[in-house]
Amino acid sequence: MITVSFKPEGGAGEVEAGSTILEAAHQLGVTITAPCGGKGRCGRCRVICERGCAEPTGAEHDLLTGEELRNGVRLACEAVLLADAQVIVPSNSRTVNGQILSEDAGDELTLAPNVVSRLIQLPEPTLADQRSDFERIADTLEIPTADLRIHRDALAQVTPILRQNDFCISVVMLGNVIVDVRPPMSEHPCCLGAAVDIGTTTVVAYLVNVSTGERIATASALNQQARYGHDLISRIEHVQSSTGGLEEMRSIVVNLINRLLAEAAEKAAVRRRDIYEVAVVGNTCMHHLFLGLDPRHLAQAPYVPVTRGPMDVSAADAGLAINPAGGVYSLPVIAGFVGADTVGVLLSSRITERDHPTLIVDIGTNGEVMLWSGERLLVTSCAAGPAFEGGQIRHGVRAAEGAIERVWLRNGSIGFATIGGAHPNGICGSGIFDIVATLLDGGVADITGRIADKEASEDLPVQIATRLRGEGSEREFVVAERDDGSGEITFTQQDLREVQLAKGAVRAAVELLCTEAGIECEEIEEVLLAGAFGNYIDRRSARRIGLLPDIPLGRIRGIGNAAGAGALAALVSVDERRYAAELASRAEHVELMANPGFQLVYADSMIFPSSI
Repeated sequence: MITVSFKPEGGAGEVEAGSTILEAAHQLGVTITAPCGGKGRCGRCRVICERGCAEPTGAEHDLLTGEELRNGVRLACEAVLLADAQVIVPSNSRTVNGQILSEDAGDELTLAPNVVSRLIQLPEPTLADQRSDFERIADTLEIPTADLRIHRDALAQVTPILRQNDFCISVVMLGNVIVDVRPPMSEHPCCLGAAVDIGTTTVVAYLVNVSTGERIATASALNQQARYGHDLISRIEHVQSSTGGLEEMRSIVVNLINRLLAEAAEKAAVRRRDIYEVAVVGNTCMHHLFLGLDPRHLAQAPYVPVTRGPMDVSAADAGLAINPAGGVYSLPVIAGFVGADTVGVLLSSRITERDHPTLIVDIGTNGEVMLWSGERLLVTSCAAGPAFEGGQIRHGVRAAEGAIERVWLRNGSIGFATIGGAHPNGICGSGIFDIVATLLDGGVADITGRIADKEASEDLPVQIATRLRGEGSEREFVVAERDDGSGEITFTQQDLREVQLAKGAVRAAVELLCTEAGIECEEIEEVLLAGAFGNYIDRRSARRIGLLPDIPLGRIRGIGNAAGAGALAALVSVDERRYAAELASRAEHVELMANPGFQLVYADSMIFPSSI
């Protein structure tokens, strides 16, 4: 065993010699960002090892410069620890909580919760009326005893509560099951529920008083499954290649949800025991991992899920630390890469109730595109990759303090703003959109995505031209200087290519859905942006780079965390659950890779508009 310590956030302990730095970090609770899942491909898990490491591997020689290696920079997933070591984790390699969208976008709903509390007065037993206590409850509720069930723990409390309160009792029902009984003047009278949005990157939990529909607390955090890769395929590969990998991935997300529920309950000064039901949404892979279902066939054609219908499981089976008799409801999924989160978006947006063609784009590592033509509801998914979230971008970071979130061109000069007004430490998703739009507006990049070479840059304003340097694939644009003296924050030719690939995938999905629906993109009356990107990206930048159709900006708007809003709707109304199931059945899934014209449309979609 050897001792390893991590700076600056701490974390130290013993690990086996021969472990990689990334493995040691996982064991000691230190999170290092590793977008490729620790496979030595992305080069993003840079750390500084002051001592104790083996010689650099071939992958490190390929992905790190000679100067970096001389200065002790190593890849955490490759560097093997042989002796006691001290590791510095730079800010760009630390996974930190950033701007996580946790506001819902739901409208007022008619409450019809699956969890209800009923205060009932029972007739006292007599020699002439020797019905059991349970029969008296069933008869008073006007539910046949054959249809009414009761949890054993609740049944054990019925007799003392009835006789201590003159046969008056409060019963909490989950569907047709009595899950709890209380004295009529209980000090904990409310019935709580929670809606959880399990995202690939973030997990958000909303705590709700289901009797009133009031959201009383929210908690959110990064999905710690990201230690095995930022994309879904990397996580599925971990399940396939590791003994116990499925249970490990399930435990990660279940433990995180339990932590968020505890945090939300503490904020609201309520008991977790009073949470009786949790409604869950997530993409199909997250849905499967949470429920402990094997996701491996989602990554293999024909991409078949284990199940598509809504799921009702007990809280105990799901592993959630709420009321022991509580339940968990998962919205249905549509296809292998179109999940319950998409159903949540369809539900909360009321897209099929609109009288005009409407497009919804939920941008992430796996982008979902939904089109209502006025008659048909079409859905698809596309592998946008991590570029929009800062992955595979040289100086890309998550949307946390210090990330460049806005970039603009004014009077021939570049300006930028960071989250929290802090010193710049990288570029997050919204900043990436702005940079690409700015490069196009300023003539720094052409419609093919090529950054101006030395000769072409002579025609640019001097304030712009002096920011360009390098040759070929190493050509780069200096966005900002780091205040700590560690160099510049740049946007490279390769970064621009990554954005092209991502935006091309999304735009190709839009084009093919319109073709399938028999409409032109320009006929779309409204574009709705779901999720964090819908709130934070500049609509003009999204349109300028060609991600969205060329329609007036006033017809493009964000709808917040619509997936989470769908989970909230399902939590407080069984009618909404039925509606969600109808939408999932009605939605026509379009498999892009099965379309013979996809590659051609994809190639065309990577071209940037000449202007807007």
